[in-house]
Formats: sequence, structure tokens, C-alpha cells
Amino acid sequence: MRTQLVEFAVPKQPVIHGRHIDAMIDLSPGGLIWRRTFAGTPGQIPEARRFARYLLTDSPHQDDAELIVSELATNALRHTSSGRPGGTFIVEISRTITTATIAVYDCGWGGVPRFGIPQRTSARHRRGLAIVEATAHRTGYEGDDATGHKVWAQLQAHTSLN
Repeated sequence: MRTQLVEFAVPKQPVIHGRHIDAMIDLSPGGLIWRRTFAGTPGQIPEARRFARYLLTDSPHQDDAELIVSELATNALRHTSSGRPGGTFIVEISRTITTATIAVYDCGWGGVPRFGIPQRTSARHRRGLAIVEATAHRTGYEGDDATGHKVWAQLQAHTSLN
């Protein structure tokens, strides 16, 4: 019996350039939005960080987004009912060509985010929102105790995010 070697051509993976991602984002009016719900446990914070990192893999804001998600998710667990048994939090990443907005939704019944309060760098607690403010172009929150809060931070580039 004679064995014949057959070669298959392996197609090359296309190279995705930043302009291609900009074009995909621009196809959707208002940009693209992703949301994911996480269990309200500290072990889910690294998963939330990976979620943000993955969605912004081509962005110069990847590290900042990961930091912001970590701070906002930690606050949701510490200061609202998201951290109680059965609680959850939601991470939302919105992208346009020039911005990335990171939002964390909590279950309410806790503290209201207070941006703009100066914190000492030596403080052991309550520095999370100050870090988010220093990192982001804009910050804010919506909601109340009954419906929960959406705490967000927007990162902005002077050119496209790629």
C-alpha cells in the first residue's frame, strides 16, 4: 500500500487593524454596548476585570478600565446590597470610536457614591472613587436605593481608541 502525503493550505488569519474596529463600532449608532451580570462575591471581581480587559484588548484604555471596574465593583459589594447573599452586580462597557464608558450597576440599599471629596493619599479606605476620578475623563452616577445605582466613568481619547 502506498501512502500519499496531502498538503492542505492553511488560510492566513486576517490582520485586524484599528481602523477595522473603528468601522465596526461606527456601524452601530451610539457605539457598542456589552453587559454581564456577576454574583455579588469578592471572587467575581477578577472575572469582571477580565471581562473589561477582553473587551478593550485593542484600546490604550485597557489598564485604566480594568482598574475602574475593580474599584467600582468593590464599592458595589462593600457599600450596597450587591455584597449580601444572593446579590449581584452588572458591568457595562460602552464604546464609541473616541470613548469607552465603564459602568457598574449595584442592587441599591447602601451608600450613595460621592465624587469630588478630597482624600489623603495615606488614607486606608474610601480612596476608590478618588482613583476612578483621577483616571477618568468624566464620572457620575444615577439611581437610588430602591432601584440601585449605575456608577460610571468615561475614558476619552483625542483620536480613535486604537
